[in-house]
Amino acid sequence: MPERPFVLVGQQYLADPSRSRGDVHPIWAYAHVPHGYPGDATEAVLRQIERFAPGFRDRIVGIAARSTAELARSNTNFVGGDIVGGANTARQVALRPRVALDPYSTGIPGVYLCSAATPPGAGVHGMCGANAARSALRYLDR
Repeated sequence: MPERPFVLVGQQYLADPSRSRGDVHPIWAYAHVPHGYPGDATEAVLRQIERFAPGFRDRIVGIAARSTAELARSNTNFVGGDIVGGANTARQVALRPRVALDPYSTGIPGVYLCSAATPPGAGVHGMCGANAARSALRYLDR
């Protein structure tokens, strides 16, 4: 495990204040870990956040952490705990989830795919849904 892993932090309560309770504001964070990493990355993640937000640890009231093995058990798409849902190769990014001119359309009227399994793939938060919505709007404009 790197001493200073890449950590992504989300503060969803800024867009949805109902997630907060008084002065308690939840955050969400994840770190990239080596493939097959069996350990607990919590401490490394906390160190990185504290590095950029001194005093962060003093505000923690609880932690819910999952290992790569727990992620894999909770979702069959998270092979080995990989939250991007499989290979992120050029072929997979361009052709997932199947070869089609419109990868969002299932062929069933009104049913569209908008997960990280569709272009542009995982890590481009929100774009899969936005692209699926555009596909649906094109269908409705026919």
